[in-house]
Amino acid sequence: MRSTETPAPIDPRGPRTNQAVLSVALGIGFMFGARWVAPVFAIVLLLGAAFGPSYGPVLRFFQVVIKPRLAPPSELEDPRPPRFAASVGVGFLTASSVAFAMGAGTVGWVLSLIVAALAALAAISGICVGCEMYVLLVRLRGGVRVVTVDRSTGHGASARDIHHGGDEMIPSEFIDGAPVWVVFTTQYCAVCPRIVDAIRAQRAEDTVRVLDVADHVALAASFRVRRAPTVLRCDVDGLVLSRLSGADAVLAELDTLAAAETLPA
Repeated sequence: MRSTETPAPIDPRGPRTNQAVLSVALGIGFMFGARWVAPVFAIVLLLGAAFGPSYGPVLRFFQVVIKPRLAPPSELEDPRPPRFAASVGVGFLTASSVAFAMGAGTVGWVLSLIVAALAALAAISGICVGCEMYVLLVRLRGGVRVVTVDRSTGHGASARDIHHGGDEMIPSEFIDGAPVWVVFTTQYCAVCPRIVDAIRAQRAEDTVRVLDVADHVALAASFRVRRAPTVLRCDVDGLVLSRLSGADAVLAELDTLAAAETLPA
């Protein structure tokens, strides 16, 4: 019988190391016309996706060599989205390898470079398109919860991934005397404009700052942005009151605030 328990969370720096190596390898392969890179890294990704990090060469290297030299992670993540993203990468690189074998070099490199670009985006910004595909599929299917663990709160988050409290502050340049919502987005985020419109409609007196992760990589990393949209709800002084990961989290927070305002004083 298949277990329905949530798997143990993992250090997100492992998948990001894997993605960084993948993007660099494919980029170098393209520069030097090394078509063998695609099938080799299809196998590398397949081993990690199918059997876990102990079997993926890059993930294993991270666990044994790199991780012991790093400070403990501030946040852990559900292993299922990055494994799904790796599976998508396997599919693209397998198709790329077939294209190379059939003499369709242009098609092969286009498929490989798509993987390289998305892997680079995930490694640099933490925004994993394949992971977002997994979350969307889970939402459509229903019944499975994607869990993260935030060490600042010390507990697993629900599917809405809402974290409250803490003493983090946003940069002063975003403060203008009103409560602030900082929305981290990317060009790949189809739902982000709708979320921004919802915040502005329901919180008309608050300030909304929309930041592209690609233009604010360091800031996004400092607030552990892993999904788009990720929203920081802050008070008038810039103190982060809530970090909301995903569209559902933002909508739930808006509903909570609206309900609180309707309660009698």
